[in-house]
Amino acid sequence: MNKVLCIVQARMGSTRLPGKILKKINDVTLLEYEIKRLRKSKLIDKIVVATTSNTEDDSTENFCKEIGVDCFRGNDMNVLDRYFKCSQKYPEYNTILRITGDCPLVDEEVVDEVIEFFNGGKYDYASNIEFGKHGYPDGINAEILTRKALEKSWKDAKLSSEREHVTFYIRNNPSLFKSGHISSKEDLSYYRLTVDNPEDFEVIKFLMETVGTDAGYKTYVEALDKNPAIINKNAHLKRYEGLKKSIKND
Repeated sequence: MNKVLCIVQARMGSTRLPGKILKKINDVTLLEYEIKRLRKSKLIDKIVVATTSNTEDDSTENFCKEIGVDCFRGNDMNVLDRYFKCSQKYPEYNTILRITGDCPLVDEEVVDEVIEFFNGGKYDYASNIEFGKHGYPDGINAEILTRKALEKSWKDAKLSSEREHVTFYIRNNPSLFKSGHISSKEDLSYYRLTVDNPEDFEVIKFLMETVGTDAGYKTYVEALDKNPAIINKNAHLKRYEGLKKSIKND
């Protein structure tokens, strides 16, 4: 079976919550929580953080050195280019797992489920985020693709939205790729376990301090159900706002 390279895209320059990846809860950064959870995966062979070449991400690179994870630096807004150039540094990995750095509660069991599904179907691309069909909370996201699919996307993608969002070219051209998607048994997509705004950070802080940092996503959802006031903190925020903005700018 092909070895899996997990590339975590992360940068300090978030517009809605600057510096979010290195914000701390109980003196541990959100990015470190995320890396720790990914390291529990049984199917990921290597983890790399792909950040930007901007000066502000010197701190991201330094932090990666502190926790012992590789760091690649590349283009800020052309994230597809950043991913492809990062993958070139690790030619022995033919399977690329895409994880975003704003998911400190990423569930390693769901990640492994997506990887197993991808391998079993011999897909070019697989995910648990297909629009309208995923059912997973925002923040429990995983996408996986072959090196060949990543390279073709890098060569052929023209729209700015397809350069900013790594797998959007693949999703825009279903006839060119063999794609597959998994969804949860129940629709939990309206829960936000991501950190994109200050309100999201408050929710994640509550969950980590009350439930802990090693639970599965369903346990966090159960905790939110018992605390509707916490859910309401970020319930007004919409999913895929960044992607929608990119498409509008096209």
